[in-house]
Amino acid sequence: MTTLRYKLLETALKFSGAGRTIGKGLKRGNIPSEKVPAGLCKRWNKSEFEGRAVFTCAPVGSNTGRIYVHQHGGAYVIGLITLHFAMFTKLADMSGVTIILPDYPLPPEASADDIIDWAAKHYDTVADEFGVENVTLGGDSAGGNLALAMAQKRKILNPLLLLSPWVDVFPTDLPDDIPNAEILLDPANLKAAGKRYTGEHDPKSPLISPIFAKPEDLPEVMIFTGEKDLLFGQISQFASQMKAAGKLAKLATYGEFGHYWMFYPTPDRNSTLIELAEILATGYTSET
Repeated sequence: MTTLRYKLLETALKFSGAGRTIGKGLKRGNIPSEKVPAGLCKRWNKSEFEGRAVFTCAPVGSNTGRIYVHQHGGAYVIGLITLHFAMFTKLADMSGVTIILPDYPLPPEASADDIIDWAAKHYDTVADEFGVENVTLGGDSAGGNLALAMAQKRKILNPLLLLSPWVDVFPTDLPDDIPNAEILLDPANLKAAGKRYTGEHDPKSPLISPIFAKPEDLPEVMIFTGEKDLLFGQISQFASQMKAAGKLAKLATYGEFGHYWMFYPTPDRNSTLIELAEILATGYTSET
């Protein structure tokens, strides 16, 4: 059961029009990343890779020496947001892991190929510096999609950490008027964003929609998702495919939550953050 704070936050998001943000971003082209919140500026180091910003947060206290590269969500329309910096600062300290948030390029300036190639090249530099065995890759929503695309181009030793991953960018079985309890996602805008990202690619290309990938071409995955998420159906299907192939290292589902609940600053996420911290601290290195 969700807490009162969670319900109040969802109500505030609903009345603020948060669910229309993707549509607004599409009209503008995209919505660039937000600045690191003032109170967290000292925690995040900003560098640059091939013309794009990369943000790094080292843990305070114990340091495992491990690295987590997280690709942010936003339907390939929206950049990093305050919630990313806040949540991952907390997770860095809880896990003792250095967390890297790349500000990858977005359409219309960049194509799907451009985005995947940039992210994969950046990942290479991290893996080369720290050792691929010490690096975990993951992402939320569209970032989960990107991580799965990268994993088809690079050797990934550790299971991917996927938070509410967008695994089918143009789901034809998701009507625009489907009844749903999701606050942040609108079916029509989501499909419009997916169509733009797809470009000239086949929307069923495994690089674009990893639900169509062969599980043997992917590393193991660990998935966290809410059952009220608009993407829950496709996430469940993807998880089933990976499980059948022995590639599902973990599936955590939460009945009362929607798409971005693990980023909401309410007590509802506390047990999940503890679990995420444990995963990042160990890496769960795959032997396959």
